[in-house]
Order: sequence, then structure tokens, then C-alpha cells
Amino acid sequence: METQQLEFVLAAMKADSFAQAARKCYTSRQNISHAVKATEREFGVVLFKRENKKLVLTEDGKIFSAKAQRVLDTVREMHQIAAHNGSQTFEALNVAVSTTLFSALPSGTAEMLLNWPGGVRFEEMDYEDCIGCASDESVDGALVISMNRDYPGCDSFHIATMPVYAWIGKKSPLAQRQTIALEELEGRRLLLVSKGDSQYRQMFLVLRNRGIHDVSYNVITGIELAHELVKHTDSIGVVSEVFAMNAPSDTVVIPFDGSFPAWQIQLLYQASAKTSRRVLALAHFAKERLDDKIQ
Repeated sequence: METQQLEFVLAAMKADSFAQAARKCYTSRQNISHAVKATEREFGVVLFKRENKKLVLTEDGKIFSAKAQRVLDTVREMHQIAAHNGSQTFEALNVAVSTTLFSALPSGTAEMLLNWPGGVRFEEMDYEDCIGCASDESVDGALVISMNRDYPGCDSFHIATMPVYAWIGKKSPLAQRQTIALEELEGRRLLLVSKGDSQYRQMFLVLRNRGIHDVSYNVITGIELAHELVKHTDSIGVVSEVFAMNAPSDTVVIPFDGSFPAWQIQLLYQASAKTSRRVLALAHFAKERLDDKIQ
């Protein structure tokens, strides 16, 4: 049994449905279903039963869930031990990091990852360059933050999800809202504080699917210019939670509602590469230590 299969099964056991588990694991419902069926065949047990049109755990399922969680925890510990031992005989991993990643994460995150026992060297790159280098194996992996979930040419591991905030001036008619709905972006200009717009592809897709077409945007690389535009125009900055906590006092930050795509932090890598296990150990290390900070 592969670790990912076990993760899919445990996600299904903790969720209300296979569809919910699929969303949490950023995979398809079919993959969750296949993982459950394969596990039931392998161990000769029935893990779920249907009651009142809902899937619930059988008694065997409850026993399996507790034991499987311990197994998965042990596997993750072994990944870290292997990575630590490997650092004595292997060179440090070369990992690309998208330009905006560390500025969107809690203070101390970069130092935490640099102290990973497996040894790692980070190289900051533009988002598109990170994808390209992960695809052609110029690096062992790439850590990126974007609203996108699909990366053709790369394998990916989901590390964390972060909410997206609207950054607006205090004089804006939206300044008193508790949340900002997608429909309220109609006719407005978005400020993407970034070096490009490809990280926002999922946002544009969601807006288009909701019939919201009259939305313009500017890519702003300097935070000072974005600040002036937010203060003096009806423009809306699209920012992270960490930025929201430190926004200038003459502006306000308001979360977008649940229909807005969230920031996704992912590791991009090649599963066939010799260093794939070590780079996945780094991803697990990051995921476990960031969960309590940014969830």
C-alpha cells in the first residue's frame, strides 16, 4: 500500500462523504473511491456501510482507522529520519521558491525550513520559472503559492490552504462589509501585488463561470504604489492573510467569501526523480509545522 492511498482512505474516514474527502486531498472523488476499494480488497474488510443514505464506518472500519493513523504517523516520522540520515551522505536538496511565497507565510517560516534536518538550498524564482524548473528537473522541487491546483508536467503535493483578503481604502463603500462577495467585484479593478498574473488563473476562471466579466486588473510589483491606489481609488488589492495582519492603518482588509478561490501552497516535483522521497519528506515537514499556524 502506498502512503497516498492510506492518506486518501483516512481522509474519507474523517469526512462526511467521498466528495468532501476529495476536496480536502485536492483529488477526484474517483481516486478516493478507488483507494477505499483497493484497501478493502487488500485487507479483506468492509470499511464503510450506508445508513440513512450516509456512509458510516463499520466496526472493522473504526479499528482500521485508529491503527492506520498510527501507521501513517510512523511513516512520516521515518521519512524525516531517513531525510536526516540522508543528509549525511547526500547533497542538500535544491528547491525553487516562488517570489511571493515567504512574504505570504508567518514570520520564521523560512528559517524553519532552512533548519530542516535533510538539508536544503532555496533559490527564489518567478512563479512560471518554478514550474519550468520542476518540470525539467533543474531543481529537486519547487514551493509555490497560487490559486491554481493543476500543474501539467509536474507531480504536486498540497501543503496548506490560506484565505484571500480584499485590501481596500477606508473611504470605499465596501469598507464596512464583513466579507466581500464575488458579485461585488463587477465593474471594479483588482490589484495583483505580484510579478505576474498566472498565479491567479483559477480566480479568473471562477469569475468567468459566475458570469462576472466586467473586472479589470493591474499587476503591481511595488507595495507602495499599490498602497496609493488602494487609498485613493476604488481598486481592490488581492492579498494574503499575513499581509492583512500588517496592512497600513489608513486601509482595511476584509476576507473574500467562501466562493473565492483560496491560496494554495504546493510542492511541485517529479515522482520518478531519485530525490522524490527526500523532497516529499521536506513537504511533510513543512505541512506538519504550518498546520497550526495558517489553518
